[in-house]
Amino acid sequence: MLAVLFTATACFEPDSKDEPDPPVPTVPAESVHRSVLVYMVADNSLGSWNNDQADLREMRTAAKAGDLNGGRLIVYHNRPGTDSGKAPLLLEVTATGIDILKTYPDDPGIYSVDPDRMREVITDMKSYAPADDYGLVLWSHASGWMETSMARSFGEDRRQTMKISSLASALRDSEFSFIYFDCCSMASVEVMWELRHAAPVIVASGIELPADGMPYQLTMPYLFAPGKADMVGAASTTFNFYDSITGSSRTCAMTVVDTEALQALAEASADIFSGVTEFAPGLSSVQPYFRSAVRTYMYDFEDYVERLDPDPAQLEAWRAALSDAVIYKASTPALFNIVDLDRYCGLGSYVILDPREIAAFNYNEREWYRDVVSRSPLLRLEN
Repeated sequence: MLAVLFTATACFEPDSKDEPDPPVPTVPAESVHRSVLVYMVADNSLGSWNNDQADLREMRTAAKAGDLNGGRLIVYHNRPGTDSGKAPLLLEVTATGIDILKTYPDDPGIYSVDPDRMREVITDMKSYAPADDYGLVLWSHASGWMETSMARSFGEDRRQTMKISSLASALRDSEFSFIYFDCCSMASVEVMWELRHAAPVIVASGIELPADGMPYQLTMPYLFAPGKADMVGAASTTFNFYDSITGSSRTCAMTVVDTEALQALAEASADIFSGVTEFAPGLSSVQPYFRSAVRTYMYDFEDYVERLDPDPAQLEAWRAALSDAVIYKASTPALFNIVDLDRYCGLGSYVILDPREIAAFNYNEREWYRDVVSRSPLLRLEN
């Protein structure tokens, strides 16, 4: 790190008012192979439960073990207590500690789920930690594709949330080689289609995850692997960590998507939906990815498509496209011992049982609805 940065070593709960705010470097820092940004939105229940602090400790453990492989781990920490003066911080996790790179304006009216703030942080990360390759971890609460005042898509900062369309806008042209969603319920075909231009590889879960999230002390070697980041390795490590637990805590589902293959999946899906002219029997019993207490309205996409009763040749082509797009998938037998996960194709989907449901949770505003589902005369929302 160049001396121009003048970073201050931070503890797990740094007090920004006691630390100088280092300037954004005017002299470019030396580029490394990879810098990874963890965008940690924790001014919510996860922060109240200290999950942010636990994950920072796990990151330090990995850094001390040399698992960053010469790369740089940057954390945007939206801390609990923004309204009481704890401004968000840009941190760097190193083998020797945690450094404060920047303190953001102490303005409680600025939210970390604002696309402008996210863009600002991405720009700052690239200024402080230039690299040949960049990765992004999105850390917070999430609920998939839904966009209403009662349902978050990604993030929760003092009850403010981020729409999936806003997230897609914030990440446009961001040059990340991967995105890892360390949050619940983002592995849906609607989310992946909306973010298909954000990164070539996206890791997510189709279900609720335990609040502890990714085991960073185990996954960092994969995120900082030489050459390409090993996202299947990171996803499978997370899955194996939870799959080895007994009881109701044995709950996890992970998916890795090749976004370049989504176009073929969309085309194959559109071919099938264009032939949907009536509601097939059994649609009401498609495999759910959620429990009644936390409704994300995500169902197994393959089970859904099969029950649409497509032509066998269409279904074969669709399955081939799905296999190309979903390069890794795994699930435990159940979600918190409440919902059996008999099927997990890797991608969830909204299931429409009545034309009036097309506008629910603003589904008709999703690009997947516009480009694929609306091909069906039965599932088209007329103006």
